[in-house]
Amino acid sequence: MPTAEARTSRRRPGAAATRSDLASARLIGHRTPVTIPMLSNIPWRFCTRWDEQPAGILGKSFLRLGICRPEDWTGNAVDFVERGYTRFCNQNGAREAKSIWKGNLRIMDTLFEMTELEYQNSRAEANGPSDSLFLVGDYEQAASIPIGATLPFLEREHPQLASAFYTVLVHSLYRWMRVYDYTDAIVHAEMMTDGMTEEEIKDSYLSEIAKSVPRCLPSCEQLVKLRTFSRSVSFLKATREKVKGAIARQLVDEVLTLQQECRGYRHPWAADLASEVPGLEDFLSDTDGCGPGCAITWYEDDCISAAFDDEMQFIGQNGPIEPSILLRIKLDSDPDELDKNVQRTFNFVGAMLRSLRIAGGIVEQIRGVYDEYLREHRQNSGLQAGTGAVGLRQE
Repeated sequence: MPTAEARTSRRRPGAAATRSDLASARLIGHRTPVTIPMLSNIPWRFCTRWDEQPAGILGKSFLRLGICRPEDWTGNAVDFVERGYTRFCNQNGAREAKSIWKGNLRIMDTLFEMTELEYQNSRAEANGPSDSLFLVGDYEQAASIPIGATLPFLEREHPQLASAFYTVLVHSLYRWMRVYDYTDAIVHAEMMTDGMTEEEIKDSYLSEIAKSVPRCLPSCEQLVKLRTFSRSVSFLKATREKVKGAIARQLVDEVLTLQQECRGYRHPWAADLASEVPGLEDFLSDTDGCGPGCAITWYEDDCISAAFDDEMQFIGQNGPIEPSILLRIKLDSDPDELDKNVQRTFNFVGAMLRSLRIAGGIVEQIRGVYDEYLREHRQNSGLQAGTGAVGLRQE
């Protein structure tokens, strides 16, 4: 999953300083005893004082909160922060989560994509170091979740089990990402069919989307309601001991564990900070939407997949992609207030990574049920992660 990274301006040494052998590189030309000296014990990062100062303030808070340790210090504040952050993420399940979820969770000193020249010019024009750092999360790919074979599998245990499981799964994942599912596909179909003739609609896959939704699932209006979510949680808790199948019971147990880990957290959309961060509202107005972290379909290459592909092929071409996660760490506050802010932020990070680790296990189970379905129907499995927003932007 998300990789930890503390971002600031960096410069790498020349090729001679990165040679792995002990001999120094001779200058090209006539034979001469003059050589380029090897430099040792020099940090490979270069940061200006203004780049170091925000990292230094955050690093002291990390040290007070136990995220960083004294032995993490190498003489560079950015390295110090990154070592503590990476360890924190790995302790909370980042390594396991990244097998399913492809994305980044970074600490950045600017929200806006800039070239190196633009970055340095902005630093030259600034009156002082940044007073804020940002936790920015985005997804490079949308994880494929073909749930079509799992729904009847759960329905055989109880007629309402599939609906409750799906509702709790989607609501829980939405705390950490945008989820693309049949509700998005139906909206896409309504937009695309507006102005089309009946014959055109009939010949299009768009007409199949609404009809493809299994009867066991709630309507789009019902799915998004918190009341539907809370009732589904209560139903799963009351029913879990009655579920006989080992895989079905494991799915119910894991989705309830996921819901418990997500409890108390809400998705921090970038728009929530628009009134606090200068320039953010204008930036968001120019973005090309937020890329999803997963795509829940029925089967591979079905009408939901087709709608997803249609929407994702253009995202990022008309502007930058909106961050999926955005939290602000204000540095211009007293140490106690700063520590509370950092603690809240990293409580969120820890819960997110632990949740994605649990959700990854659920996705693996769903894919396993789907693979069994393919074997029974003598089809080949070839699950791919759908192309996400960040990948399109980089193209």
